[in-house]
Amino acid sequence: MPAFLPVGRHLFDGGFASTLPGAAWAPVWVPVAGWLGVAAAIALGARLGPRLRVALLVALALVAEAVNRNVLRTEYPAVHTFLTVVAAAAAGLALRFGVAPRARRAAIALGAAAFAATLALGLGDPASRLVVATRGTHARLLTNVARDLVDLDGDGHAAVLGGPDCDDLDPGVHPDAIDDPGDAVDEDCDGIAAVAPAPPPPPPPSATAWREDPEVRAVLERGRAHNVVLVLVDTLRGDVVPRAGGEDARELPHLAKFLAEARDFRHAFAPSAGTDVSVSSLLTGRVNPFERIDKTLPERQRDAGRATHAVFPAEVLRWAGETLLRRGFDAHDRVVADRVRRDVADRATSAETTDLGLRFLDRRPTDRPFFLWLHYFDVHEHAELPEDADPRDGAGRPGAETAAARKRRRYRAQVRRVDAELGRLDAALRERGLYDSTIVVLAADHGESLGEDPRLPDHHGLYVYNPLVHVPLAIRVPGVPPATIDAPVSLIDLYPTLGALTGAGGAGDGLDLLPLLLPGAPPDAWPADRALPLNESDQFGVVVWPDKLLVRRAENVTELYDLSTDFAERRNRAAAEPERVRALLARYRAFPPLRVDRTARARRQRDEAARTP
Repeated sequence: MPAFLPVGRHLFDGGFASTLPGAAWAPVWVPVAGWLGVAAAIALGARLGPRLRVALLVALALVAEAVNRNVLRTEYPAVHTFLTVVAAAAAGLALRFGVAPRARRAAIALGAAAFAATLALGLGDPASRLVVATRGTHARLLTNVARDLVDLDGDGHAAVLGGPDCDDLDPGVHPDAIDDPGDAVDEDCDGIAAVAPAPPPPPPPSATAWREDPEVRAVLERGRAHNVVLVLVDTLRGDVVPRAGGEDARELPHLAKFLAEARDFRHAFAPSAGTDVSVSSLLTGRVNPFERIDKTLPERQRDAGRATHAVFPAEVLRWAGETLLRRGFDAHDRVVADRVRRDVADRATSAETTDLGLRFLDRRPTDRPFFLWLHYFDVHEHAELPEDADPRDGAGRPGAETAAARKRRRYRAQVRRVDAELGRLDAALRERGLYDSTIVVLAADHGESLGEDPRLPDHHGLYVYNPLVHVPLAIRVPGVPPATIDAPVSLIDLYPTLGALTGAGGAGDGLDLLPLLLPGAPPDAWPADRALPLNESDQFGVVVWPDKLLVRRAENVTELYDLSTDFAERRNRAAAEPERVRALLARYRAFPPLRVDRTARARRQRDEAARTP
């Protein structure tokens, strides 16, 4: 019965769930309803014979187990934990009614001894914690329950079972605390003394001189009059975009054509695996985009004299926040994919997104350049939208498919749909005589899990493994030759980059990409060991090429990968290279802290902070 309490607190945390009737009172009515249901079950069980009682309890345990493993596997952790408790309780009650008293007493004694030994000795080494955190179901959920129950100082973290709290008697010391550089206390338990971040070093003289080169200045001067089209394809993975000559290039010809004409950044990373953080960071150029922001990217473009317009999906405005996203746009169009049921798509919107963008091009003021944001959303909705049959990806033979193969097929169907719309957009720019005066940016806000790795969530969010944060990024600047760029970059770099290219200005936590975009830059114009921070609700990380560090705070799990030889993140080097782990942690701590919270209350607070100063 106590297990109903956390379920009531967290059942309606999701964006859609928080809008349902009764969500605000769930901490009260869910436990009351649950307790009444348990009372009714006890009353019914008292009327049944022992064998029927045992059979029903076993059936309840099996149903709870099946739901736990197969329905919304990585969402609603409080509900999954509750189902684990239900399965265990039902199995225990079946044992209570199905075996002799002596055997019951022996089972209870054995269970108590095992529990005590587990609390004292379990998960003491990093390897076992990694297995439980990335591949466990019951072990992972019950470990979190045990840590919650034995959290002595109530700060949300514990020291038992290899927990990350380095002082379980001080509520100010835990992995989510902010380490104060002015004291000698390791508040965040990372083993590294915090230091105040040093100011960024000035650019080397050669880089400064290069920016004054007449050819570079000519490109930037032309950029002041250029239009900007920013195409954001929601949920498009970096390893899905086509490369010249491959099968993908034939399947996705318009994407392939654009990449062949642009500066293609092969190692681009989103700052998060969710739209809310990534889009907000793109708009602000900040690692923590939820602080007070003076000027967003569209505001700077508008101040530089551009007409600004956006086409947004309604769901993105709800999740990422209308207040921040609408800042700086003269007007915006809203496309609605979920007309019948909120957050469940019932129609594709890519064609409508293009239509609205072309309508703006035909009605725009012609006495000044423009900034147009087009946000394509159908790839995000691949699990809900019907796919177009295509013999190249196995459509028409669903009976022989695995669930992962079917998911990949549906995903690629929506990528093809967006590819066709990019072809329409490209043709429209050429027909209207805008192609040679328009900077075009193609990017994605995050990637997607396609069922290929048990460490990944059902869709995206939660973690920052490469399938979730490695994204396409390509920029076409009129007059600048195409090239493939291998240097690691981040979406937060678009804010200063577009500011520099168009004369709009603006600096943030990112770097402008001019040394990578324009030919002839000296080698030292771009930092060789740049750090890219990654933040999600259950994991944070940092990329300092070729190394990538990943940390799950709550589960005390650290992973280290060499992306140059192990981009799939299979060979964890953290235990073998503790000094490198500490060095990368220090690089991550130099950035502003960000705790990803997607509850309704947090979204309201972000909306308030996003108001124009």
